[in-house]
Amino acid sequence: LSIPVGDDVVRFQSERVMVEPFNLRYTPSYDVVLDRLTHWFNTSREWIKKIAIMDGVYILNNPWSIQGIEKHTSYCAMIRLGMPIPDTWMLPPKEYDDEGDVRVTVERYNKLFQLSRIGEQVGYPAFLKPYDGGGWVGVKRVTDAESLQAAYDASGTRVNHLQAAVKDWDIFVRALGVGPQVNVIR
Repeated sequence: LSIPVGDDVVRFQSERVMVEPFNLRYTPSYDVVLDRLTHWFNTSREWIKKIAIMDGVYILNNPWSIQGIEKHTSYCAMIRLGMPIPDTWMLPPKEYDDEGDVRVTVERYNKLFQLSRIGEQVGYPAFLKPYDGGGWVGVKRVTDAESLQAAYDASGTRVNHLQAAVKDWDIFVRALGVGPQVNVIR
């Protein structure tokens, strides 16, 4: 499509964005996304936050007004800063609550995918975990395609990350920041 603007012609193309698993390191082909789902559809909201943080895509209806303080956003920011985050994929929920336009959205825009292929790409062992969780709630260690499928099937309506395990780590540290003070906890 093209639109005359003064002496110039602005050319553009549009397409509908599909909901599917995505690698946090992939680069989208979009410059602008006109968003109508992030206020109620978690997978789209997290994809939008990833492309805004990591890829400089302009978002109309920016999801930062809804939420931005959870694992997914932290992983994207840390990857952008060059920190060594294990290979991580976001997965749409196994099940959906039948509220509002969810069913229509899922039927129209969710792509079918083979979970085992994503598991092969991430590698084993890996962890299936809620994108926004805390306290290890809902976290499952998976060691092969069968345990990954079982964990995913049991995850219900949660949007999940599948993340490669860190091999040969020697210390587990968390940092708690309150204002300008940071407390590192072993």
